[in-house]
Amino acid sequence: MTHSSLSRRRFLSALGAGAGALPLLSLPGFVQAATPDRPTGNILLLIELAGGNDGLNTVVPLKDPRYRHLRPEIGINAAETLGLNADVGLHASMRGIADMWEWGEVQIVEGVGYPNPNRSHFRSIEIWNAGFGANSVVRDGWVATGFEGGGPAAVDAQGLALGGEMGPLVGDGRFSAMRDEGLFLETLQNLPGGQHAVRPYKGRSPLDHVLATYESAQVTGEAIRRKLEASRNRQWDFPQTQLGEQLRTAARLLDAGVDVPVLKVVQDGYDTHDAQTWEHTQLLGDLSEAIRVFSRAMRDIGLWDQMTILTYSEFGRTARENASGGTDHGTAAPVFAIGGNVAGGLSGKRPSLDKLVDGDLAYTTDYRTLYEATLRDLWAIDAPQFAVEGAPKLSLLG
Repeated sequence: MTHSSLSRRRFLSALGAGAGALPLLSLPGFVQAATPDRPTGNILLLIELAGGNDGLNTVVPLKDPRYRHLRPEIGINAAETLGLNADVGLHASMRGIADMWEWGEVQIVEGVGYPNPNRSHFRSIEIWNAGFGANSVVRDGWVATGFEGGGPAAVDAQGLALGGEMGPLVGDGRFSAMRDEGLFLETLQNLPGGQHAVRPYKGRSPLDHVLATYESAQVTGEAIRRKLEASRNRQWDFPQTQLGEQLRTAARLLDAGVDVPVLKVVQDGYDTHDAQTWEHTQLLGDLSEAIRVFSRAMRDIGLWDQMTILTYSEFGRTARENASGGTDHGTAAPVFAIGGNVAGGLSGKRPSLDKLVDGDLAYTTDYRTLYEATLRDLWAIDAPQFAVEGAPKLSLLG
């Protein structure tokens, strides 16, 4: 293997995707000199809670007697929650998010799911990523689909995945991944032959496509590299966890003036089939603390009022605990929207514990209405493909 081939492979690895999966980023004027300017539009940070988050022990129904009946061992006492109102309490490990709730910066959308739910991790996250329902075979992500009509203006990229799969960012457009900042910068510095010009791709040859994609990604990376290296690299006390490191990278990119309207990260570990109490506490504590530090970084940078954080998971968990002190694959769960311009409070409708369907919560908020609201509220994008007939409209921003 030649040094050039190895470098190309290392570069694509740093971007976190195979050559065939990377987009063409060949718009005129795409590469700009490093600038201290901040992004000017709204920014969406997607946090995938991978494995299926247990919504009932995240947002706890305080007065429903069925809750303790269904969960005699892992159910959480009302006194051990962070009260949001007389009926609902937040898991005690989520102090940072509870504080932002008090400031009116958190909206909890209850009962989010979809008809005919699928309980496979792989299939259900495909459904969530695409946004076209349980029977759809669409593979493009809902963000990429929503941006097809133009989308927000962005100098450096339309979206970057900093962890996990591309998911909502799969599709045509300037979407890519950067899952290891150190390797990303090191590889760019050591590429042989200097920077390449972007060659137009006419679809005539698979090899041409690979080369053009590589060269386009290289130019993209060079623009981001210059901004990162010219930035002051401020430090914040992010948790030293998978999620904390991804959010540290997100803060670094935005502080450096990288103009990207969508960032996507992942937190693994929510498939809590056994011994859930301890594990779930650690996960939610990490989630809350990482978001708290990220919010402080965004306030320091001056971007908090432009930022909307949206959590999502492929499904919730069963309403009834299992014999191993955990829960199994379920259906609906709450979604958190957090940001300086978010309309705080509860939205959607809480699923009834008296009307379970096959032992699971019946969804009350179709996830597609969440996507429609996000595209409309953040970027004034009309997205009728995600409209659900008869569903009440959501509003995320104040």
